[in-house]
Amino acid sequence: MGTTAVIRGAGRIAKAIAGFQSNIKKDWCACVDSSIPAFSMSDGIKQGYISAKKRGVRIRYVTEITAENLEHCKELMTFVELRHLAGVRGSFAVSETEFVAGIRGKKALAKLVRSNVKEVVAHQRDAFETLWENATPAKRRIKELES
Repeated sequence: MGTTAVIRGAGRIAKAIAGFQSNIKKDWCACVDSSIPAFSMSDGIKQGYISAKKRGVRIRYVTEITAENLEHCKELMTFVELRHLAGVRGSFAVSETEFVAGIRGKKALAKLVRSNVKEVVAHQRDAFETLWENATPAKRRIKELES
């Protein structure tokens, strides 16, 4: 059956994200706006990538690669398969069993939606696959920005 919850509070959100990360067994798919790569390289989140990679998790990440986030995106590429999609808004991640979506406040995440409802997870995986297929490989986009 599964559950869906809206989580509030920085500490509870961080704990929920860490729980999501630690539950991933095979696939971690994220689609995030251009401000998130910097957040993704913060210590706690970055450690989640390192740990998942060590467990053999395939991590795919779609974002808008810009001049402003280029260095963070290059660092992300050491952990993830990265693609560029212009105009990405919002952020979500989906694994084989869970879905999370961040709801921004004025400066940071204000709420996090977390669900393990099979139908929600399947829908979000399909949405991610569509975005992934339409996104440009990061190396191509980086070449454009650096030339």
